[in-house]
Amino acid sequence: MILIGDRANLNDELALAYDDHNLHYLAGLQAQKKAHRELLTAVPERQFRAYPLLEGHALGGYWGIPCTVTFEHAERRVTHRGLVVLSGPMRTALRRTRATQLRALQQDLRQVQAKIGQPHHRSVKSVQPTGGLRLKRADTLLKKSPVGKLMRAEAYADPTGQLHLRWWIDRYTLWQVMQNDGRYLLVTNDWTLSPQRMFALYRQKDGVEKRFTIAKSDLKVSPIYLHKDERIEAMLLINMLALLAYSLLERQVRQHGLNLTTRRIIEKLDSLDVIETRCWDGSCLHRLTPADDEQAALLHALADILAELRFPHWPCQQLPPGGALPLPPPSQHQLVS
Repeated sequence: MILIGDRANLNDELALAYDDHNLHYLAGLQAQKKAHRELLTAVPERQFRAYPLLEGHALGGYWGIPCTVTFEHAERRVTHRGLVVLSGPMRTALRRTRATQLRALQQDLRQVQAKIGQPHHRSVKSVQPTGGLRLKRADTLLKKSPVGKLMRAEAYADPTGQLHLRWWIDRYTLWQVMQNDGRYLLVTNDWTLSPQRMFALYRQKDGVEKRFTIAKSDLKVSPIYLHKDERIEAMLLINMLALLAYSLLERQVRQHGLNLTTRRIIEKLDSLDVIETRCWDGSCLHRLTPADDEQAALLHALADILAELRFPHWPCQQLPPGGALPLPPPSQHQLVS
């Protein structure tokens, strides 16, 4: 068994605890220590191209370079296997967001510039600290902006006494920040895992995390108004069974060619009604309100799914005396399941 978690599941103390309890883990590491931060930037971006984690070398791909990560706690030290991942999609998203934020900050600085000459904006002293080079109002904008550390601003007066404002991007600081774009660190104490396997297992946790989101939103597992442990356990069991049915329905529908989430299935069928007519002779007639083409296709798929679940396809073989089916020898896959 291997425990897979995000950055909250790993630090120096936990890394040693995993080894002490003979537990295998795979987790992201928040690079708070200098040694860990240096691992992220130690290799130039061009060298990642030789270590693809997925097939293809497209701009939006994934690459990873193996490394070793050292943890220290309570005068103890341990070294685990690491993987510096470069995510093309994450890198692109971060740079687009940063460009948008820089444009917004420049627009705010233009508004400060447009107010020069108006009351409270007629002198250098009014817009920048006494003896300083940064603007008083522009400095506030820089501090509030998430990209303020990448921008420099300055107010100055020309020989005629006219006040001017200028700003520019600190390209060296921007370059330093861009070195971390799309990079994160994975660590495990299972030395048998290849870089590709580490990456694949870590990506699979996103599906599990989305199920917890469903449990909190669609299934509304919280808030909990119960107080007795037994009732809380019973409610959580029911909620997990509902989540299991929710997830299996979504998977089965997709296997039948309909790319729909369970939430979308519920929304699509919410407008359907069944009219029940009870007759004097005791008979009962059920009629379904008119359905559109998508609802009809969905109902047919659900009927097939329910039929498969209700009548499983047992292997056709002669039953032995006593009527019991022989059990196949357990395979490794069955044992893991």
